[in-house]
Amino acid sequence: MKIVTLILAVTVLALPAFAQEKKMAAKPAKGASVEAAVKGLEDGWEAAIMKHDTKPIDQVVASDFAGVGHDGKLLGKAGLLQEQVKSNHDTYTLATLNHVIVRAYGSNVAVAIGDAREKGTGKDGKAFDRTYRFTDTWVERNGKWECVAEQVAQVSGK
Repeated sequence: MKIVTLILAVTVLALPAFAQEKKMAAKPAKGASVEAAVKGLEDGWEAAIMKHDTKPIDQVVASDFAGVGHDGKLLGKAGLLQEQVKSNHDTYTLATLNHVIVRAYGSNVAVAIGDAREKGTGKDGKAFDRTYRFTDTWVERNGKWECVAEQVAQVSGK
């Protein structure tokens, strides 16, 4: 009987906390627009890789960008554009983002973490199916979101 009473007491005491959590979940998060903006920029970046188009990436990557490529190389903006687009001779049939989580830290800083899956044929004619996990740090400067840092790791495929 003591156990039943204890369980009942804990449940009654916990109900207000659960009710508050539900109330907060129904209200849109303060940073929802930040999250949507950054998610859209991430999607555009991946689409640009598939099309071998440097312009969209150039527009969202900060001039003072610092990154670590999937092979461990340190990259500035020019190196990133070279690696992801200019020297990339793969033909893509798929380039999508999955499991992207964007966290806003104030109104002008956000971190995006997710997976980029890319399928296609390499310049050697061999098919590939690769997944990269990335962490991108975004800062809004003068009304424009820019990626200031990135780290990428290949988690599957060749």
